[in-house]
Amino acid sequence: MKGVLLPVAGMVLLACGSAWADSKTVNLTLRILVDAPPPCTVKGSAVEFGNVIIKNIDGSNYRQPVGYTLNCSNSVSDDLQMQLQGTTTTINGETVLSTGINGFGIRIQDASSHAPVALAGNNWLPFNVNSRPG
Repeated sequence: MKGVLLPVAGMVLLACGSAWADSKTVNLTLRILVDAPPPCTVKGSAVEFGNVIIKNIDGSNYRQPVGYTLNCSNSVSDDLQMQLQGTTTTINGETVLSTGINGFGIRIQDASSHAPVALAGNNWLPFNVNSRPG
């Protein structure tokens, strides 16, 4: 639990009524408690592609699942967000992870829909801890 204390000076107390012609300045202390869920621990997120022959890449023959475990044991909510970050490059108009080889990148896609997962910018993938992206 994180507490945030915001002193607010100079708040003007207003009353609606024609008999009140004056205003009074009061000091107000606003206390806000923020209860953010703790970060989860991700393990086992490395993917081995083995020996890749570039001329044999067809978009499916080197597809590999990302096997990982997610530990959110102290979470106050099952609704989470995931963000993927890494050095990117653009190939054929698509933003993919850079491999350091010109014209060769790694596409990250959703396991069920095979839709590309956004990598660039401030993109977040919402999910539930009980049905995590795979």
